[in-house]
Amino acid sequence: MKSFIERQLYQPALVLPMVDLMQLMVSLDFNMSQVGIMVATRGARAAVLRSRELWCASRGCERVH
Repeated sequence: MKSFIERQLYQPALVLPMVDLMQLMVSLDFNMSQVGIMVATRGARAAVLRSRELWCASRGCERVH
């Protein structure tokens, strides 16, 4: 069981978001409402970017910045 937990915890897909959240909480002095707003904003932005990528991939359009 210990080795299973260690394998799961050392995956970058799990550890990096936790570290990012901790850094965000420290920078905002652990204000949970601000942290919640920032996490929601970042998640919405990531969702929009991903949907644009999928839309352009299906339509064959060029990527414009």
